Amino acid sequence: MNILLNRPMIGACIAWLFLCTSICNAQSWYTVLPGDTFARLARANSLTMEELTEANQSVASPLAPGHQIWIPAAKELLVAANTVVWRGATHEVVAGETWYGIARQYEITDTELKDANGHIVETLDIGDRLQVPTIVPADTTQVVSSEVDSGMEITRGRRLPVLSSDTLRVLAMLPFMLEVDTVMGGEFDAKTTRLREVSLDFFHGMEWASELLQDSGYAVQLRVVDTEPDTLGTYAWSESDLIWSDVILGPLRSSRMDSINRVLSQTLPQTPQWVLTSLKPAFWSHHAASFSLRSDERDGMYKLGSLVARNHPMDTILFLETRGKDVDLETAFKAGYSSIRGSLEGLEFLAANNRFAEGITAKMDTAKLNVVAIPSGKYSQSMYAYVQTELQLADSFPVRVYAHPATAELEFLERDFMTRSNWTIPVSNRIDWSDPQVQQQTLRFREMYGTDPTAYSILAFDALVETAKWMGQDKRAAPVGASPTPIEHGVQWTWDEPAARFVNSNWHMRMFSDGDWARLIND
Repeated sequence: MNILLNRPMIGACIAWLFLCTSICNAQSWYTVLPGDTFARLARANSLTMEELTEANQSVASPLAPGHQIWIPAAKELLVAANTVVWRGATHEVVAGETWYGIARQYEITDTELKDANGHIVETLDIGDRLQVPTIVPADTTQVVSSEVDSGMEITRGRRLPVLSSDTLRVLAMLPFMLEVDTVMGGEFDAKTTRLREVSLDFFHGMEWASELLQDSGYAVQLRVVDTEPDTLGTYAWSESDLIWSDVILGPLRSSRMDSINRVLSQTLPQTPQWVLTSLKPAFWSHHAASFSLRSDERDGMYKLGSLVARNHPMDTILFLETRGKDVDLETAFKAGYSSIRGSLEGLEFLAANNRFAEGITAKMDTAKLNVVAIPSGKYSQSMYAYVQTELQLADSFPVRVYAHPATAELEFLERDFMTRSNWTIPVSNRIDWSDPQVQQQTLRFREMYGTDPTAYSILAFDALVETAKWMGQDKRAAPVGASPTPIEHGVQWTWDEPAARFVNSNWHMRMFSDGDWARLIND
């Protein structure tokens, strides 16, 4: 494994390098300014590097201030439209169904379903007959058999990245802040100290994965750069680092992430980028090839709703509906429920907020099982506390609760109550300590660093292990051992049309029993 540490190479002008806008007119001569590069000028004029360099074959690189270069007209790219193939059947709307729920039944998006039924107004009525389309992307009407044989995951015509290099070149962009000023006494402030600790944890995880990938026959180069400028405003990385890499991990700060993934979105093919933080999608939505191992909560709630419908076909389910910040999770739960029952029949809605669910016991019956569904999550901690108190006071009611995965971390929920209510949640990430390879890989980390891996180290490790799968068997040396097993993050990639990206939809169900969480076999 090669580890390359970049030192400051360029001036403060790099900061505006990624924020520039078009400064040249198409089909015109342009005088090169200090800091101009072919790559920057190509981006500023909506050109490819090949188009610009081909129009200026006599101009040497790097560009020198004062040179004249020709800016050609950008080629207009015609985007082929998707082909719609009708299934030959229609769907009749029943009570409680929504565009979203019906679309999920047929594995299409609600936008595609609406586009195919433009004669119907926004609100569905019972008895409406919908045409259900199959969407065939124009450039992927057939799948090459070799791609299927190689294990390449193909989801409705969208493909995960394919890395063509036989060496996995990894660029780690972390806020080490090696050159920042210290406070009085020579110490870093608390925030800076914590960021450096987190950065070191991520780096240890990348180095750990690189070592084990090498043992499996992969060639790995790990280049680490500090995303923060020194006291003179000089950055320790440049655009050449982005061009060099096959995959980028980081940055951790939203401002850096936002500017860098804008640049990466213009590379062809797009360089994959791992989002290592829990930033909101708005911070990384510019780059369609950005990935996160964190599972999409909506898919978890959809599967939870499906489980409730299957487990309780004859029961009434008390649905605590906040219609607050987690309304999309509540909608996904109802869609999953409807996908099994065909409608929302059986759900009894109780209006609640993030503090109270008044009247919950008045809706219950001591003579039957009372099923309670609470899809809302971290914004409703007070409501969960209230529900627990009310149900503990009414301990004569037989209860079963289906809830958001965040409740597994709520310290105020009591063990006896969760056992009595058979508390059930969707779970995405877990470490399988029964797996001998996971055990050996963890021991390797202990040998390397004298401690157990943190959650940050495990996240970085799993991201690199997943990246290695994109190389393919023919892009690396013959394996000398089994490829590393992910430590915690199971991955099931699906295409999210509204977000225009792949998301991890890996979820399974766990129920709290005898003081611990147990996986449900038929989830």
